[in-house]
Amino acid sequence: MTLIEKLDLPSDLKNLSLSELYELAGEIRSDIIKVIAKNGGHLASNLGVVELTLAIHASLRSPEDKIIWDVGHQSYTHKILTGRYKQFPTIRQYKGLSGFIKREESVHDIFGAGHAATSISAALGIAKARDLKGEKFAVVAVIGDSSISSGEAFEAINNIKTTVKGPFIIILNDNKMSISHPVGVLSEHITSLRYNPFYRKAKKEVERLLLKLPQIGKPLVKSIDKLLMRTKHLLINYEKSGVIYEEFGIRYLGPIEAGNIPHIMGAIRYAKTAREPVLIHVLSTKGKGYKPAEEDPTMYHGLGEFDPETGLELKKKITATYTEVFGKHLVKMARNDEKIVAITAAMAEGTGLSEFQSVFPERCVDVGIAEEHAVTFAGGLAVQGFKPFVAIYSTFMQRAYDQILHDIALQNLPVIFCMDRAGLVGEDGPTHHGVFDYNFMRMIPNMTVMAPRDGEQLKAMLEFAAGSDRGPIAIRYPKGCVPVTQISLKSSKIIYGKSELLVSSPKSLVAIVAIGSMVMPAYELIQKEKLNVKLIDARFLKPLDKGLLKKELSGCKHVITLEEGVKQGGLYSAIAEWLDEQQLNIGLAGCGLDYTGFVTHGSRDILLKNAGLDKDSLKETILKTLRS
Repeated sequence: MTLIEKLDLPSDLKNLSLSELYELAGEIRSDIIKVIAKNGGHLASNLGVVELTLAIHASLRSPEDKIIWDVGHQSYTHKILTGRYKQFPTIRQYKGLSGFIKREESVHDIFGAGHAATSISAALGIAKARDLKGEKFAVVAVIGDSSISSGEAFEAINNIKTTVKGPFIIILNDNKMSISHPVGVLSEHITSLRYNPFYRKAKKEVERLLLKLPQIGKPLVKSIDKLLMRTKHLLINYEKSGVIYEEFGIRYLGPIEAGNIPHIMGAIRYAKTAREPVLIHVLSTKGKGYKPAEEDPTMYHGLGEFDPETGLELKKKITATYTEVFGKHLVKMARNDEKIVAITAAMAEGTGLSEFQSVFPERCVDVGIAEEHAVTFAGGLAVQGFKPFVAIYSTFMQRAYDQILHDIALQNLPVIFCMDRAGLVGEDGPTHHGVFDYNFMRMIPNMTVMAPRDGEQLKAMLEFAAGSDRGPIAIRYPKGCVPVTQISLKSSKIIYGKSELLVSSPKSLVAIVAIGSMVMPAYELIQKEKLNVKLIDARFLKPLDKGLLKKELSGCKHVITLEEGVKQGGLYSAIAEWLDEQQLNIGLAGCGLDYTGFVTHGSRDILLKNAGLDKDSLKETILKTLRS
């Protein structure tokens, strides 16, 4: 029996020796590699924080003390330590554990997280409520170095000193900076000194004596304290990291190596009794303990099933992904158009912009986790005559909604929004499904909304967008490979607001209007089953091709809309509004997601079936409509 199987977690952590804690870390790291090799998930980030998470839980009493995780893709060890060890093999599986923090899952998951930079704000609210109620518990926000540079994080940091009275701890998980051995040792000793109880006692005694000196005592104490802090930061070359937090009224401790469990525990113990908020700076290594992930942490940040022995992914792609088609074609376009600029928010690899970044480093801007800034920054480029392509996942584009509406659409600026991971993204679940973009983009004045059915159409839409001066354009496309079956375009050129009739059946009483990822499944189903229906590829959600609709729906009794998104406010609503406007007595059925609940995590096939968007469900809907 392994050590972890003998423990009642997290309470038994308090009784473990240091050697047992490190033994437990090894077991957990091994389990994470084994499970994620089978299920897929966020590997490198989780491997880097195993010891850190052990130190946090060994120093605190969760859930009485509140631990708030940022994003959540570094929370696997936290899940294992909080009573979910036996369930861990189900992570990211349908009806299994979520890959992110989920309040419904455990009392130890204090605040749900899937998007970055929320932890400090949430923790601050919890700490304020604690102080108002006169309660006594520690509040800890664990945040990464990329997330803490986000605007929301700094808004929260700016508010800490004036908001909370009790203990408030920020643990900065820094997995990007490297530090040489001598500097690391010096830093370790200085940090150890700062939270050592003998040092604190001696420091207070010196301050007490100095303060007795008339006139000069108090200024001298302040000067000595500032000198100590400045000297510390200069010696360890962390002036930029530490001084800025001190200026916000936050005590800075660190940096500490993430594998140093006793030093982290010591820092947390000090922070729990400190009179001022404390930031503990921890240096972690992405992929720690697993060589493939250490050597390529970007690749092993999030991945599918792989061989744990070799690190090689097991599932091979049949065709290129939409992401790859987008990235390669944008490079091709940019070679002929020097006005094209690509913008990403810390997701160059994920959005397909790595090659663009390499070929055109001056024309590719990674703004970090700052989607709001990315959008308004693009607006500034557009004002100066450039063609900005803002590549952000659909779910993260939501974070910049005000900027899209106020800074871009209101001024009718020609910014192109390329929204990857639109629709159902599978195992990442409700925080990452891109199912709302049709809806929130469609209702914005001046906005054009498009969705390609395959890779060739995506290329055509990118070219259309680059040549358009009509204002902002949104192009949304799914995660995964482009369809193998291709339909020959009557015209490879995209014309503004024009749909395409793919299947003509003059005598049919049923017309299907599909968009984006739902066009090819419908086309293949119609061809295979020889269904007597018309099929229109909308291509544009906004504006609708009202001319083609009027022509092809004339004489039809029923219309079925197909979309991989929330149908209320999407294609279904657009067609319903048009039918009402035309006062046409045509029955309307909508196949899409419903707005009554968030979609859980699970394989895309399962989620499509649940939503009635798999081929069997579509066939049943079409046949039922044909019989009516």
